[in-house]
Amino acid sequence: MLHSTLFSPASGRHTASTRIVAAGIAVVLGLALAGCTDPAPEPKPTPTATEQAEAGITDIVDTPGAGEGLAGALADAEVKKCELVDDHWEVSGTVTNSSDGAASYRIYVSLLTEGGDTRSLTQVNVDPTDPGASADWSTTVAVQDESLDCVLRVERYAA
Repeated sequence: MLHSTLFSPASGRHTASTRIVAAGIAVVLGLALAGCTDPAPEPKPTPTATEQAEAGITDIVDTPGAGEGLAGALADAEVKKCELVDDHWEVSGTVTNSSDGAASYRIYVSLLTEGGDTRSLTQVNVDPTDPGASADWSTTVAVQDESLDCVLRVERYAA
């Protein structure tokens, strides 16, 4: 009988081995119960168009920084226009190929709040240009927030 070997009737006290066994049983039971009682995560509802617009817009095809053989080329790009026009932002500029060979560009345009929150991220692809040649680029973004800053990430790829 387990009780008689772990309990000392003469002293009315549990032996050290009794405490160890009891603690082990408590841990095993606690883990078993915890595994059975964890609630399933709440399903996340699909955001409505309004919620998406309030949260910002992401219009990219390629993950920034994921292209093979990319070179950072922020100095190659210039923003000529970044302004709210009616219900959207118009952003445009020029990219000049500073490399020794033909190159194409991915320009990621972020519209940021004064506090640094991203309201949109839009990708603009620029076709290959010859060394030293320039190409214009532009995009429109359906965000109506005022006072946003245009910030670029520019990636150059050998063509």
